[in-house]
Parts: sequence; structure tokens; C-alpha cells
Amino acid sequence: FFLWWRGGRLELYRDRDPHGVCLQPAEVTRRATLRGELARACGASASHRPRVLDAMAGIGLDGMTLCALGCAVVLMERDLMLCALLDSYLGMFVAKDFDARIEHADTWDWLAGTTPSDRDFEVIYLDPMFGSRRKGALPGKAMQFLAELTTPDSHPLKDWVELARRPPVARVVLKRRLQDPMVGTPDWQIKGRSVRYDVYRGVNT
Repeated sequence: FFLWWRGGRLELYRDRDPHGVCLQPAEVTRRATLRGELARACGASASHRPRVLDAMAGIGLDGMTLCALGCAVVLMERDLMLCALLDSYLGMFVAKDFDARIEHADTWDWLAGTTPSDRDFEVIYLDPMFGSRRKGALPGKAMQFLAELTTPDSHPLKDWVELARRPPVARVVLKRRLQDPMVGTPDWQIKGRSVRYDVYRGVNT
């Protein structure tokens, strides 16, 4: 894999494949509606725009969609190449005045090593990569690139949910395929055509 600057932005390419992938602003605009399942799962509304940690940012579609809705979002990603790709999006969306920040970090290690005062988020959003991961609204090629580029995470999803629910987080949102088994007992669910969002209240909230 390599990054190529083309048309004023970075794109992700795979060796011997003539076509790269990147996030299209039109796709973000199309999905950025407060009536959508993602916005409802994360608690975004006309009167409230939560602070969100996109803990497994990947290509960045969901995180950037939340930014387009007016949320303050930190997109955390452990793969350096994807971080560079995410950072290039901010140049494309600068006119939108997005409140976004890219962090190159292993989110599990970051969450495990923080204190409540470090976690200035109301929502932690989890879209896991392998097995249950489906970046549903992304093109098939982008999903293939993500699967090949990144290494599987070794932590069970139930452990991710429990780690993320620590105070002061108000809710944890886990993206799943519609027919995937539940992880623990969500407090409620928001269902779309092919994916669902399992929502867990934060501990003591």
C-alpha cells in the first residue's frame, strides 16, 4: 500500500491496482442528517452536538459524518498511513469549519491508560475491523483495503465496551451488522437496513 497525492488530496493505493480510495465529500454530505441512524445513536440533535471519540476511525466516513453534523470529534487510528489519509480530509473540509482532530494512537492502550479527567468525551464510537466489521456505506474496495492494510485487534468486543463505558462517558455506540449477535446487553438499539447501532449507557450514568 502507498499514498498518492492526486487532485488536491491523498488517496490510498494498493500495488498494481490503478484505482485508489479516499473519502468523498459528497458521501459525507449525503449521510449527514440528524434523522439518520448514526446521529440518533450518538445523541446528536438540533439542540445538542456531543463530543465524540471515533475510537477505530479507519477510512473516516462515520467520524467525518459526525463532524458534518456539528459534533466535536477526535478520530483515533493506530495505522499511520490511515492517519495521514484522515488528516488530508481536514483540508478538503476546511470550509465546513469541522471541529475535528486526528490522533495516531492505539485506542485500547489510550483508554486503558487514561484517568476520567483525560476522557473529555460524551460518546465513544466503536466500529471494529475484523469478523464483525463492515464499513457498510463504504465502497467494497475501501473495505478490502482496510482489511488487508490493518492487523486484527486481539481484544474481545465485550472488553472494548466495558473499557469504553468508564466515567465520564455517557454512552458507547457499537456498530454491528444487522444479524450479528449482541455483545452483552445494550441499553437500546438503532437499526438501519444492513447495520445496527448498539448503545450502552456509561457506567453510573
